[in-house]
Amino acid sequence: DLVYGLKGSSEAVRLQKYLIGKGYLSAGYATGHYLSMTVSAVKAYQQAKGITPANGRFGPKTRAAVNAELGL
Repeated sequence: DLVYGLKGSSEAVRLQKYLIGKGYLSAGYATGHYLSMTVSAVKAYQQAKGITPANGRFGPKTRAAVNAELGL
């Protein structure tokens, strides 16, 4: 799982790039640091997909939704 406070994560970079591509995160924020901007973007994604709770944590439900969109 990816959660607030994570820093220097290549997995966070991949998620951030995905969120940028979908318009949930502004360009330039693929930093690998899972901080407030990423949490807000994940919450917006969760709300758009009907994922509850929309808590900004990239856990199993959110991962499944992203994987489904990617055809994985």
